[in-house]
Amino acid sequence: VLGRCIESLVRSLQDVLQLNNVELHKQGLLLFTEILKRQPVEIKLFTNRGVCIEAIDVLMETVNCPVLEVVVEAARAVAAFLRKDHLSSPPVPYEELQKLLEAVLKRCADLSPPQSSKRHAVSQKLLLQGQLLLNTLESFRNACRLAVEFQSDPMAQENAFTAPNSKSKDTLSNFSEFLLRICDSLCIPMVMVWFLLNLIYSLASSSFIRLTLELKARFCSVQSNPALNQACSSFLCSLCLSLYSATEKERTSSQDEQEMSELLQKGLPQLNYTTAESLLLLAETPEPFSLDQSLCSHQHCLILLLYFAYILGDRFVPEAELFLAVRNFLVSAQDHGDCPPPYILRAALYLLAVCQDKGKALDLVKEDFIPTSWSLFVETKVSPHSHQPSCRKSFDIGGER
Repeated sequence: VLGRCIESLVRSLQDVLQLNNVELHKQGLLLFTEILKRQPVEIKLFTNRGVCIEAIDVLMETVNCPVLEVVVEAARAVAAFLRKDHLSSPPVPYEELQKLLEAVLKRCADLSPPQSSKRHAVSQKLLLQGQLLLNTLESFRNACRLAVEFQSDPMAQENAFTAPNSKSKDTLSNFSEFLLRICDSLCIPMVMVWFLLNLIYSLASSSFIRLTLELKARFCSVQSNPALNQACSSFLCSLCLSLYSATEKERTSSQDEQEMSELLQKGLPQLNYTTAESLLLLAETPEPFSLDQSLCSHQHCLILLLYFAYILGDRFVPEAELFLAVRNFLVSAQDHGDCPPPYILRAALYLLAVCQDKGKALDLVKEDFIPTSWSLFVETKVSPHSHQPSCRKSFDIGGER
């Protein structure tokens, strides 16, 4: 009777997958997972090989679903399915299990970092991807445990009912070799990539940009401690470029990325200023007819550092003061006929967006800011009404607070 029930459930899942309803897919998988997890050891669910193969096919289809929420539930179901009590009825479908596990691992390994400019959306997707990683690793662990447990089961080891002297790949030995290969080729690199990505976001959100700048200002001014200065600058450069790749890469060209890399590598070693000095530098106006581009380069570096710090929640500069400094930077650029690169304008406008409604003093600069910066807004395709509190929605350039 129980066998017929699980067969009916598998068939129902097959029917549900034909419907364009993500919530039904998730709930169906959730029910399937709970049954697999709670089933008593002494009661076998899959005594029929055909139903077992059908269950694997359903799981394979959900693993390949384009909707991430469904894939997360599918990976959890796979982890629950890979249990000796569910698969001990010979012959064990090792080859099908191998295909299923490989599909889960590849799906997790192929995930790209979130590309949304909205911080909330990035966090939500990172959360889902992190959950998928955990479910996938649990699936791999359960598969390894399954192989170990079957080593002591002669029926499973020899895979009874397989034709004598056959060259079938459906054997425990091949399955064990597969687990070793896939661990080396997918599991370890996947875990390392996610570890580094998580570390990058953790560093950025833990005030490492601010702390590194303070370290440079304290110990690396007037060309002192060049080794420390270079190490701090390299760290900041790597951190910013990694954050850029994770959040902004689809917006800009490879040429912009190369220019940004060169700008940071060249300019960061020169930025050994306190927070107050940095704001003064950002608001400084170059001398007329000056051919010295170092001020412009330093200002661009500061804009990028502040942008990456703010987008990750590290708001270490008073927002009213930052608004005025960025405003002066843009107005000065227009007055001198300069047009900063698109990625600098994008960062500057984002900073204005998140700072402009923080205090009454800002109202004093809005009216003269709008006309003098009009052309910059037009050139960057930003709404001319971006001085309103809703400007973050118009920019399409930064994260939600």
